[in-house]
Amino acid sequence: MSMMPVETFFALSLLAAPLQVVQVDSQAPISCLSADETRDAVAEGRVMQPAQASRHARNAAPGEVVRIRLCRQGEDFVYVVTTLKRDGRVARVTLEGQSGKVSAIR
Repeated sequence: MSMMPVETFFALSLLAAPLQVVQVDSQAPISCLSADETRDAVAEGRVMQPAQASRHARNAAPGEVVRIRLCRQGEDFVYVVTTLKRDGRVARVTLEGQSGKVSAIR
């Protein structure tokens, strides 16, 4: 009887094993608005001004704001703000669109 190399055995056993589904993020998907849609939402008072959101984000993750987007997460508006820190690291801050409350920093 010939022996199977250990590497082959492990590779075959991985292929035969059922794959587990792991949910990484249970939040609703985010879909961002166009510039016109953002202007309309701000003008209608549904969300704060982008400059205010930028200040909230810089307080949470100090650095230079390099991008700010107004997005929908489910039925809610959120600002997704990308900041560049002095050490070169990038932070993505998610804020509630109306209040500016920080909901996540990544």
